[in-house]
Amino acid sequence: MWSPESLLCASLADCFILTFRVVSRAARLEWQRLECRLEGVLDRVERTPQFTRFTIFATLTITPGTDTAKARELLERAERSCLIANSLRASRALNAQVLAADR
Repeated sequence: MWSPESLLCASLADCFILTFRVVSRAARLEWQRLECRLEGVLDRVERTPQFTRFTIFATLTITPGTDTAKARELLERAERSCLIANSLRASRALNAQVLAADR
């Protein structure tokens, strides 16, 4: 069953992925797959439940020979540019891994 909390986390993860697709296309980065998992921390702030932190766990698989540093920078740019993430007060972190695909 979906809860409002899980829907918010799913929205943030989808926004990150869609933003990365736009950013990577503009930078002409070749990649094969992006897997994303998001964890949200829900705490009580002044007796009110509130998300205080979101962590995006992203694994990007790039084609052989692609610049790993550029791929990581584009993942970071996507995280900073995500509309939904920028609309929230909670702190954010990106835990990104870039892997080269097997030939």
